[in-house]
Amino acid sequence: MGSIFEQGEAMMREAFSYASRTVDYCRAGSVLARGIPAKLGRTLFRYETPSGMTIRIEQRDFILRYSDLGIEPETGDEVVFDGEIFVVSAPNNEPCWRWHTRTARAEIRIHAKSAGMQEEGESGSSSSSSSGSASASGSEEGL
Repeated sequence: MGSIFEQGEAMMREAFSYASRTVDYCRAGSVLARGIPAKLGRTLFRYETPSGMTIRIEQRDFILRYSDLGIEPETGDEVVFDGEIFVVSAPNNEPCWRWHTRTARAEIRIHAKSAGMQEEGESGSSSSSSSGSASASGSEEGL
């Protein structure tokens, strides 16, 4: 019997298919993975400007099994979910993804922001960019 974290991760792996929705993952206009399961989440990024103002940015997260994606996400990649395009990004030079599981490194949490709805007949891609400044920290929530 493993640690409580290992037991929890095993339970989450078993429940993944029940809690997930399907997404398409795109890079440079090409669909790299179609119809892969992803759980939805969000991350609240906070950072302070040089003048002392606190900026809060909430982004959609997609939690995927690394084995389903097979590549490391890159800023500028796109996730198409329910007809909406999300651009992989994170503010203030934060990483655009991180490991979601503590021990197994089986799931990744990809941060993304909405770039709008997919046009009729489009099969998966659009383009956008992101930026930020100062020092950031994020709090995550997964469903």
